[in-house]
Amino acid sequence: MAMAALGLTTHLSAIRNAGIKPLALAALLFAWLIGGGIAINAGVTALFS
Repeated sequence: MAMAALGLTTHLSAIRNAGIKPLALAALLFAWLIGGGIAINAGVTALFS
């Protein structure tokens, strides 16, 4: 809910002014978290099966 509230106050011009680097960092962190989640799930599954 809080993240949605933050998004409601974001202006598209502010995102454009920030440039591509913050968006690239966000995409990199997203991929890192997805990869880490997959690795943890695979490790726990292998450990307990």
